[in-house]
Amino acid sequence: MRKLLLSIIILELLSTGCNMQTRGSKYAAAPDVPFRALHLSVGTHPDMVNTTDVNKDGHIDILAANSDSNNVSVYLGDGKGGFSPAGGSPFPAGQEPSDFATGDFNGDSNTDVAIANHGVKTVTVLLGNGKGQFSLAPGSPFNVESSPHPHGIASADFNGDQKPDIAVDSWGENKVLVIFGKGDGTFQTPGMKFEAGKMPYHRLRTADLNADGNPDIVTSNFEAGSVSVLFGDGRGSFTRKDFPASPNPFGIAIADLNGDHHLDVAVVHYSGQDTDPTKNALSVLFGDGKENFSPAKGSPFSTGNYPGTLGAGDLNGDGIEDLRLTGFCQRLHLRDESFAIHPTLVAGNEPRKPGGFVDSHGVNLQRISQRMNR
Repeated sequence: MRKLLLSIIILELLSTGCNMQTRGSKYAAAPDVPFRALHLSVGTHPDMVNTTDVNKDGHIDILAANSDSNNVSVYLGDGKGGFSPAGGSPFPAGQEPSDFATGDFNGDSNTDVAIANHGVKTVTVLLGNGKGQFSLAPGSPFNVESSPHPHGIASADFNGDQKPDIAVDSWGENKVLVIFGKGDGTFQTPGMKFEAGKMPYHRLRTADLNADGNPDIVTSNFEAGSVSVLFGDGRGSFTRKDFPASPNPFGIAIADLNGDHHLDVAVVHYSGQDTDPTKNALSVLFGDGKENFSPAKGSPFSTGNYPGTLGAGDLNGDGIEDLRLTGFCQRLHLRDESFAIHPTLVAGNEPRKPGGFVDSHGVNLQRISQRMNR
């Protein structure tokens, strides 16, 4: 139930629910899941939303990175679907916070936040006090040698010293910058750079994709039309493998999407301009747990407008990971390793045709639901 609640949290989404409509008869209908809209006031232009427990009460909390107001909003959950702003929220987050990763960066067992600052070559680290408040880490924001500046950020222990590290994109030189943590809230700059595909732009994510116990890094390579996986050796080095994808890969999510207990990679494709929908798509690459990935049958799949951000979670409580995208609401129903799309209608402050809406004051987290028939 906790995982389901975490997956359906929606920030500033005025939704009618996502009523499922099946396209064609060869795909069995999956049970609908009612959604209740949450209207939470945040800062200006929230670029990214995350959920975690920041005050150690066992309940899900919400963090929103507000790029135009240069801060992070924190809402504390009561475990019953209610949220209230943490005392002192929002918290300063450096210039244009565009993405964040969480971890215990100073070893005090509290959740901290590392933020990629867009437009400047900095990363901001906020240290949590375990009660929902955050303060700048010593020396933060700190300079990073990212070209031209960081967009995405991920955190894991990449060198096996039991201290969380961070990775940011350096897309101007087709590299990923890994900076090892000292365990006191600071990092060993300048860090180390590793080759990725051409223009690893916008987002990167981390997970153990080959089940060797070491975290790996995934990048979406905008100009190459590919995905790079940097397989970690647990000692701070990586071996790169590239996998083809459709043009203009943008956002990334990592999850087991077909129930085979191996992690897969989902990628949204977006031209970067909401006036050009020709590149909008979703690719799904199934992993075999042995450093190989292959496209799902029918991939890439069509999407609605502005599929810029992608997340994963079990939205309907069936034990299978689902995907949610910004800009529209659809269900992806999985059968025989293929996905069928079932478009649905979401109404917001400015309702549009089925396919989605744009809310200029919030983040549209909407869903593609998939389920495996056994």
